[in-house]
Amino acid sequence: MANPVSGTEVLGYILLFFLVFGMSATVDINGVLKQLRNSRALCTGVFLQFIVLPFLGFLTVKMLALSNAMGITLLVVTSSPGGSFSNWWCSIFNADLALSVTMTAISTILAVIMLPLNLYIYIPLAFGTDDVDVVDILDFRALTTSLVVVIGAIGLGIYASDKVQHPNFHTLANRFGSFGGISLVILAGIHSSATDGAGLWEREPKYYLGVA
Repeated sequence: MANPVSGTEVLGYILLFFLVFGMSATVDINGVLKQLRNSRALCTGVFLQFIVLPFLGFLTVKMLALSNAMGITLLVVTSSPGGSFSNWWCSIFNADLALSVTMTAISTILAVIMLPLNLYIYIPLAFGTDDVDVVDILDFRALTTSLVVVIGAIGLGIYASDKVQHPNFHTLANRFGSFGGISLVILAGIHSSATDGAGLWEREPKYYLGVA
């Protein structure tokens, strides 16, 4: 039986929606359609996200001889899609936000297949055992919820960008997304400090080296 969804999780999903919707509502729909035809950039992004990054995570686990708990966590992170904070950083540094939003949508959908596949490949190679059940590691409910939230927010954001004609809408949407991003960082910091076990700043040095 699945564990009930906590209030922190619900708040996290709401803030995630704010972030993705705000960034997506900043871009023009024609810019997204243009990026969907940018096969070279998208294929490069997918290759780096789901081939190179998981392999680098595996190498890090092996070189630092991380424990099962830390190693599997790192493999899950490096095998996951880029996430919506990439959109935020692109917005802050005036990079190609349309490409970032498009890549976020594609990588989020592909993660449903590529995340479990990479874990099936790299966990036995990293720890020399087939005893770890990937199905037990992954929270498919959370994965599915995140997929729905991200794709829904991107779709609604782009639709709003196309339909709302107010001259300040894109600026307000960007600020709305930035609020969601900053709030998510704060929420993650509070949650990690309040969680039982080793706090964020109470771990072994190789944990921080592996994350870096």
